[in-house]
Amino acid sequence: MVYLQLLVVLGAIFIGVRMGGIGLGVTGGAGLFILTFGFGLKPGHAPIDVILIIISVITASAALQSARGLDYMVALAARFLRRSPRHIVLLAPLVGWLSTFLAGTGFIALALMPIVVEVAEKTGIRPERPLAGLTVASQNAIVACPVSAATVALAAVLAPHGVALTDIIMISIPATLLGTLAGGLTMLRYGRELAGDPVYRQRLADGLARPDPAADAQGLPRTAAWSVYGFLATVALIVLLAALPQLRPAWPGAHGMEPVAMVDVIQMCMLGYAALAMMVCKADLHAMAAGGMFRSGAVAAVTILGAAWMSDTFIQANLPLFQHNIVSIVHAAPWLFACAVFTMAVILFSQGATTKVMMPLGVSLGLAPPLLIAIYPAVVGVYVLPSYPSIIAAVEMDYTGTTRIGRWVFNHSFILPGLVTTTVSIAAGFALQALR
Repeated sequence: MVYLQLLVVLGAIFIGVRMGGIGLGVTGGAGLFILTFGFGLKPGHAPIDVILIIISVITASAALQSARGLDYMVALAARFLRRSPRHIVLLAPLVGWLSTFLAGTGFIALALMPIVVEVAEKTGIRPERPLAGLTVASQNAIVACPVSAATVALAAVLAPHGVALTDIIMISIPATLLGTLAGGLTMLRYGRELAGDPVYRQRLADGLARPDPAADAQGLPRTAAWSVYGFLATVALIVLLAALPQLRPAWPGAHGMEPVAMVDVIQMCMLGYAALAMMVCKADLHAMAAGGMFRSGAVAAVTILGAAWMSDTFIQANLPLFQHNIVSIVHAAPWLFACAVFTMAVILFSQGATTKVMMPLGVSLGLAPPLLIAIYPAVVGVYVLPSYPSIIAAVEMDYTGTTRIGRWVFNHSFILPGLVTTTVSIAAGFALQALR
């Protein structure tokens, strides 16, 4: 019976991934219906907290975008990259990591991609090298960002075990930075030199290798900079309140005075920032709701609702079986659980959904919170299948044609820097935990 249930779960995930968009959320809901009414499983916990946080964070990010704050950040990044064009292979991943860490969304890399391609091509550097590193690093930074859906989900899972948000980011920030640097280093000599690439030479002959115009900070309103500073201040406030719970309002509870939960703090701060951005920085309310940022958040929320709820139902119903057969293996070789998390990330196409599905399982199997924090970068396996939006965008934006998806699907430009980045990030996480 368990195998039939697993077949339903995997079938729902496979069909949903093939459908794209909110397909995974919809098929996850259908799979949940079959598990509940067909097999009689008690529905698990719907990831309401995570969904509410995603909605609030995406609302704040949409306000930042509408106030031209993202354009301002991109223009600054472009200016920085153009000052050191010869070092772009290493600088591009670091800039991508920092941009995602500050903005809270990996899709900010899409705005940086044309700049990276242009600077690399004009310097005679194969654009595939910095572009692949940038794309992977922008997703890797999700693990380090304190307000990303994945990090907040992990914090919610580990909070009952005495783990604070600061405990997570103190490991994930340096670990992912080291991983990002390692991924960039692997691309220093990757592929043919640009001048000798036959695809690029053919595109030059056909007149197709032409750069797109880049953003300019001079043409942006002053409020664009204000919106960025306000967003960074809001993130800093969230980190401060996580590190010093005594600053949060508290009320009598079952365990004495209990401060307001961080999941609620994040929602309040993000929605408060969005309100200030609309009033002070002239963020357009209608543009926020109609923009791509808000739509991507809605897709993520539906995906997590269906896929995570279905997976949690299956896991909780069969948890005794998993614990009996897996717990000894996982404790003997924790890296096997990291492989399981990575595989699920490849399937689910979402760091947040993977965290919500797999980390509660890790807790149920008895894995210690420090171990789960070290394994956390494994949720960035979204780059393995070359159908993730930022990967497709990178291939399309490289007008030189050097960034490609291979004939065998998996031999694409992002697989090597991605695997190196993830492996080094996890290894660094284990090393940092050992030093604490």
